[in-house]
Amino acid sequence: MAGKMKSRALGHTLLFALVAFAYSWAIFFALDVWFIPTFAHQFDASLVAVVGMFGHFLGMAGPALAAFVMWRRFDHALRPVWKWSHARYYFAIAAVVLVLRGVSLAAGAWEAPNELAVRNPFASYLWLILIGGLTLGWLAGMGEELGWCAYLLPLLAPSFGKIGAVVISGIVRGLWHLPVVIAPLILVASQNELSLDTFGANVLTITLALALSNILFGAAMGWLWFKTASVPLVGWAHQCFDVARDFGILLLVLSATNGDTAALVWSVGIHLIGLGALGWLARQAWSSRSILVH
Repeated sequence: MAGKMKSRALGHTLLFALVAFAYSWAIFFALDVWFIPTFAHQFDASLVAVVGMFGHFLGMAGPALAAFVMWRRFDHALRPVWKWSHARYYFAIAAVVLVLRGVSLAAGAWEAPNELAVRNPFASYLWLILIGGLTLGWLAGMGEELGWCAYLLPLLAPSFGKIGAVVISGIVRGLWHLPVVIAPLILVASQNELSLDTFGANVLTITLALALSNILFGAAMGWLWFKTASVPLVGWAHQCFDVARDFGILLLVLSATNGDTAALVWSVGIHLIGLGALGWLARQAWSSRSILVH
């Protein structure tokens, strides 16, 4: 019986992934391999950046689309109830992300104090990107987490436990991001500037890194989901991360804060949060086993 449950959960995970990948990858490859490289030199850079951002938001709906398909066809009983959760959680998440981003930006400025440059904080497209990230970005974040958390975790947890569910969901989440990361490699390879062996080795390395990174990031989102079962809250956490990561320097005048040091501090901080979430899930699993044994 347990074997059948695991096979069913993995089979539905595969179907979910096929739907999500087919939708999102088509958009991501069209944007990053065709649209942006083709029109980057023909139109104003700000226009291309804005179109690219909203295009990626559209692609982020793939996991939600796949979740709704699976709920309707196979797993209607797993469909979650809409819950907002407590307002203090939203403020706490925003505060943690802002503090972490502030520390990473300060580290970048400290590491390269002589590379400060003035950035125009009033360029209209920067505000458009920032406002879009804070509004539609929330919907896009919910679009992803509807799939990774609201669908996959309840599907997988009964058969594989919470940690197993987070790991499997994290791997799927990581692979889903692959087109966005390997698009520059594809462009270089298409110009015969990269051998097939080198291209394959790079793709494999990136794939492994994405899987590991998204297991940890997914653990943080999963911890939040298991505690609250709130789609808007995990979507909020996701968009806070995206806004802080991608748009944190848009309105600042410190160009040095976008360097390697800032990126490293940010990455280490986020992954430590993920490790902490995994530790919490492991402790909870151990406590449950102890109760059953005694």
